[in-house]
Amino acid sequence: MTTPTTAISEITIGDRHRKELGDVDALAASIVDIGLLQPIVLNEAGELVAGRRRLEAFHLLGRDSIPSFTVTKLDEAVPKLKAELAENTCRVDFTITEKLSLGESLEALEQKAASTRQGTRTDLETPTSAKVSQKSKPERAADKVAAAIGMSGRTYDKAKAVKESGDEKLVAEMDRTGKVNGAFKKMKVRQQAAELKAEPMPLPEGPFRVIVADPPWRYDKRAGDVTHRSTCPYPDLSIDEIKAFQPAGGKSVGEIAHDDSVLWLWTTNSHLPEAFSVIEAWGFTYKTTLTWAKPQMGMGDWLRGQTEHCLMAVRGKPTVTLTNQTTVVEGKSPEHSAKPDEFYEMVESLCPGSKVEIFSRTNREGWTTYGDESGTI
Repeated sequence: MTTPTTAISEITIGDRHRKELGDVDALAASIVDIGLLQPIVLNEAGELVAGRRRLEAFHLLGRDSIPSFTVTKLDEAVPKLKAELAENTCRVDFTITEKLSLGESLEALEQKAASTRQGTRTDLETPTSAKVSQKSKPERAADKVAAAIGMSGRTYDKAKAVKESGDEKLVAEMDRTGKVNGAFKKMKVRQQAAELKAEPMPLPEGPFRVIVADPPWRYDKRAGDVTHRSTCPYPDLSIDEIKAFQPAGGKSVGEIAHDDSVLWLWTTNSHLPEAFSVIEAWGFTYKTTLTWAKPQMGMGDWLRGQTEHCLMAVRGKPTVTLTNQTTVVEGKSPEHSAKPDEFYEMVESLCPGSKVEIFSRTNREGWTTYGDESGTI
């Protein structure tokens, strides 16, 4: 049965309960794409009962008439008005995965239609002149589908990738927030982290994706001078010696580092300024500072020390699986000058890939170590 139409010029718009029309352009585009799904409602006098936005969309499209339903009695109007109210107040937006499900159905239809079009062509080769004059690529089917469900083609591709990854937490996050980019970035980082974990261990000379260094900084005053500093149990190095240090096979720290790597450089409060020059000499760029809050205070020339700092720096674009880590790490030192286990656990959770510790004091499973006390220098 064909729905009757009414000339738009004959429709009277009285005082409306709903003043805000919203995105009429999008509604008009939808009408062009799939048609009007629900006629407007008029009374016998030609006054608009329901469908103000649809009427405005038809006017925007330059249409002269619009499908309409005319009610003659109250019992006919009430169900229509209730349906209009429910449509506008009880509507629940589609989740991202629900939109993808719609998109997949549309893609199947588009592919079927494209196959049909291909089968009816008699000349499948584009003329050479047309190839030369063609300046833009034809629109992808996925782009058409994305537009139909209210997404850009790029966002649609990213959302599909998150869904196809099988990561239920990321899919749930995407649906809960309605945001695709955040979930997509996390998915890529997790995939890259998995690939790095699967990489074979490098040779002793690297390249390493994660470097931890705890240099034996040299102090001007030594034990026995007028100082509150305890005796250093290992040979110290000058700033220039630390910069030029070669941990493996005559290669410098910068030479054993991967093009995409992370450096964690430990420093004391008094050597903090020099630590930045070491980072630069090794070919890294400073990013942030991690502070170790020790459970007990130690010695010190000015204030009694209860903190140490570890500067985080990067080279290239390393993979770092950040979540909600802070700039503070707490934990007890297992022995003099050694760093807490909590620090190494954090590094292992954040930084996938091959790891090396320079100036290490003990061997660590899964790590390459260089140091007087680790026995691997």
